[in-house]
Amino acid sequence: LGKAVGGAANDHETFGRLLTVHRISFRFVVVCQSMNDMIALRSLLCPVDFSEQSRHALRWAKALARRTKGRLTVLSAVDPLLADAARLRFGLDLVHAETEPALRQFAAETWSEEIAQATNADFDVRVGNPADVILETAARERTDLIVMGTHGLGGVRKWLLGSTTERVLRRTHTPVLAVPPTVSDPVSLNDAMSGTLGPVLAATDFSDTSARAIRWAADLAHEIASPLLLVHVVEPIAVAPQWQPYIEDADQARVADAGAQMEKLTKQFVGPVECEFLVESGRPADSIASIADQRRAGVIVMGLASSQGPLGSRPGSIAYRVLCLAKAPVLVVPPQSFTESSHK
Repeated sequence: LGKAVGGAANDHETFGRLLTVHRISFRFVVVCQSMNDMIALRSLLCPVDFSEQSRHALRWAKALARRTKGRLTVLSAVDPLLADAARLRFGLDLVHAETEPALRQFAAETWSEEIAQATNADFDVRVGNPADVILETAARERTDLIVMGTHGLGGVRKWLLGSTTERVLRRTHTPVLAVPPTVSDPVSLNDAMSGTLGPVLAATDFSDTSARAIRWAADLAHEIASPLLLVHVVEPIAVAPQWQPYIEDADQARVADAGAQMEKLTKQFVGPVECEFLVESGRPADSIASIADQRRAGVIVMGLASSQGPLGSRPGSIAYRVLCLAKAPVLVVPPQSFTESSHK
């Protein structure tokens, strides 16, 4: 399926005070005859809390829905205490009298009239905890992809995700595209989803969850006409400087072995997509975010393991740190998604 058309290159950087970065890069063109097993985005869900961060995510959700011809549900959750206060004090059904009209107005102000008419969109308002409402709606609607901001009304704090986003990521069975406040809005929704974005970067640790994420990344790269960049980061063995020479050969061998595994992965893709793989040694989250920034990645794709796993969503995990560091949207794919289980 693949044939190397590029060579290997070494790029030496400093890892802390002790370790050296080794980089191996190959470019592949991967072509497959069958396109029947591609992941379909039939249903997208975008939670909105009326913040500018959620407006930002809403533009990206609309762009994806328009490109994939999927149905978009725009969702908002009303705090139960607020709903009760409005009902008891003013006799007001806050959901239908104010929140749903406000949600439609918010979307209309976010999208141009032309874009709004070009995409199927439903609006849904529920009373409840935001994370619970999002997850329950995704399960009920058999949503293929949740698109949401990394932060909401609580604002942006370095090294921390918004509380709702974090809670969703800990429990989701649906892939989530988390859009950070630093990413640019699509200048043109047609242009943004037709080859003008940078490569789709898929980070892998060779686990089954990462394999599912690579499948998503390959399909997304094909859908938006972008190249695919596979990245694996080998975390070097940390030793005192005087013992560094003893493990340099071992670290370089681990990088070389990872390169061989990456080459095998390129033979498993579905769809005609140009693929390059990159193996680097360093701190995984920092390296992934740095490579994405250097290569101007349009989207980062990562597998989301259990909340206790190495790519989990808890603070300190690789996926969590990438979500905090990355300037590009991050698509996290859980071990099992409704798309994979129900659309086969």
